[in-house]
Amino acid sequence: MKAHKVSISLTLAVVISLILSTSVFASHATDGTDVKVTNDNNNVDGGTPNPSFDAQNRQSNETTVAISPADPDIVAAGGNDYRMVTVTGDVWLGIYVSANGGTTWFNTFVPGFPSDTSSAGLASPLLGLDASGDPVVRFDTAGNLYVAAIAFNRNFDQPDRPVDNLVYVARYDYTPGTPAGTSTPNSAGNPPNFTYAFTTVVDRGAVGFAIPGVAGFAGTFTDKEWMEIDNYPNSPCSGSIYVAHTNFHANFGSSPIMFSRSTDGGETFSHPKTVSTGGSSGTPHNQGADIAVAPDGTIYVAYGAFQGGGNAFNGIAIVKSTDCGRKWSKPVFVGSINDPQAPGVAFRTPAFAFVAADDTDPNIVYVAYQSLDGDYDIYVQRSTDAGVNWESPVQVNEDPGARHQIFPTIDVSNGALHVAWYDFRNSTTAANEALDVFYASTNTAGDTYPTFSHNERVTDVSHNGNCLMFGGYCSLPWRLQRTGCYLDRGKSYRPHCVGR
Repeated sequence: MKAHKVSISLTLAVVISLILSTSVFASHATDGTDVKVTNDNNNVDGGTPNPSFDAQNRQSNETTVAISPADPDIVAAGGNDYRMVTVTGDVWLGIYVSANGGTTWFNTFVPGFPSDTSSAGLASPLLGLDASGDPVVRFDTAGNLYVAAIAFNRNFDQPDRPVDNLVYVARYDYTPGTPAGTSTPNSAGNPPNFTYAFTTVVDRGAVGFAIPGVAGFAGTFTDKEWMEIDNYPNSPCSGSIYVAHTNFHANFGSSPIMFSRSTDGGETFSHPKTVSTGGSSGTPHNQGADIAVAPDGTIYVAYGAFQGGGNAFNGIAIVKSTDCGRKWSKPVFVGSINDPQAPGVAFRTPAFAFVAADDTDPNIVYVAYQSLDGDYDIYVQRSTDAGVNWESPVQVNEDPGARHQIFPTIDVSNGALHVAWYDFRNSTTAANEALDVFYASTNTAGDTYPTFSHNERVTDVSHNGNCLMFGGYCSLPWRLQRTGCYLDRGKSYRPHCVGR
């Protein structure tokens, strides 16, 4: 996450809908009612913010969402939250929890933000870091909540050296019946039904932004982490927590994908190991790791892979582990991509890989990504032999007016593949002023892969992403992923952004 301080706000909200499904047949998700997640001043600036109250109507972006397997009425979301900029000077990791299926929400921060003087904040390994973002939220089978993110210093503060960026996981124990805590500008209250337990550092970088005489950053910057938990009861790795991220080595150095695992509920993580190298398919430049876990415990990590130098492979690669992350396969190239900045779009449009394993057949794996061919479109590829071979790309989106479709996310529920993405099809000018979230599925009633359902609009009102501090991802929550700033609940929640 490389964001800048801006004054334009973004509102986090959730769109709720009921999906009609049974335990036997998978269903196509449907749209629902908008509910605001952010507790704010109703668009009137004024007052002093705290982790539970956005007094200045600041933006939230790159959100993530998950549903508790212990209680499906408990939903957690997270975002890069700018509500405390007037107090702390930078963004921090916001957590939003609902105990009633998304109807109402409690807002808070991960402890350790710059103005945090609570006992939890002073004991946090994040203490002294200016900013935190790139959130991922997940639950284990017991209902404990885990939050993965990065923390860093955007400026060059001598006291911050030598370590000024890191990847971490914070754990909130599930304590049913405990009330929500009270937040102040110097403390973050616990969400209802949860008690903050600890924060663990997964990996550390060294020396980041604003080094005198250096453009960009120096040293190693840990970025773009992702997290998954193996919640399959019959998996040999059940209960394991997995984190993958990219280590960017200075401005023009290599950027390997790193992987760590925890077998003790997040208290400790294994030393990060590189998984993006090995044989002729290893690539020096990589980013945007995503993790999927199959029912048999196989772990898949997909990512954008680039040879560099204007030649060889630019595309999507995947690696897998069949022993709970101890050893890894050599990378397999899934497909090539063309990924320049989207023409006519002001916010960044990086191409990342998103992976999902079938929850009914461990040999079936899907990868989604965007690629430019005149305009950006969303593609899915399938493997039926556990990631060894990959079928040809299938375009998911309809393409009326040749507008861009970007930032896909995928997941599988009861064998059905669900895909959501950001879509400019409702724009009427060259400025791409109307952005929506659209959704499609396959292996649901009437559609079998590689045929997808008719594209369904999720958002009720289009949003102009070009005028806001926009995020870089989209997210679904059968297994759930990261993105912008609206959510839609079907069997999952689908996020999108809305202006103030």
